[in-house]
Amino acid sequence: MASKGKVFLVDDDPAVQRGVSALLKAADYAVTAFPSGDAFLDAISDLDLGGAVLLVDVRMPGIQGLELQEKLRADGVTLPVVVMTAHGDVPMAVRAMQNGAASFLEKPFTVDEVTAALDRALDRSLAGGGAAGPAPEALTARLETLTPREREVMIEIVKGGANKEIARTLDVSPRTVEVHRQKVMTKMEAGSVAELVRMGLALGLIA
Repeated sequence: MASKGKVFLVDDDPAVQRGVSALLKAADYAVTAFPSGDAFLDAISDLDLGGAVLLVDVRMPGIQGLELQEKLRADGVTLPVVVMTAHGDVPMAVRAMQNGAASFLEKPFTVDEVTAALDRALDRSLAGGGAAGPAPEALTARLETLTPREREVMIEIVKGGANKEIARTLDVSPRTVEVHRQKVMTKMEAGSVAELVRMGLALGLIA
């Protein structure tokens, strides 16, 4: 029976490998796991990259997730990338998206979150690399509904800032940031931080 697509899972934690592999196989993906970015690179010449997504952790021994992404890009490998990250690594995940990653997932993530990210990456790959999403006019219209403060908060979120960091930057309370954050997510119709980051990058809110 054909799978939904191939996933190359790169994570140095055996428990994550087992858990995520089982989750994805149950969702009808074909999964091949690698314990490091170096192991993936060693095997890449023998892999069929067609219809596949790379699901990679940000922090690993040896070559790390962003370095692996950058090397693949430099080598002309057009494999779509979804990065997995702990909360403190969100700025790194944002940088990954600026460098062309399809999405990022904050650990722990749900089955729906990971399958949505992988499906989006596969769709993007089949479309020739174009990112699916709302039209630019729709995004601009949503952005225009934000108050000046909400726009400031959105920019800081897109940069990868946590609530406490944003509060310090804008000289407001963390609770105020949380209120504005929820309004931004609602007005921009973003279902996740990763989706909001994609919108912010598409709108050119950060370089």
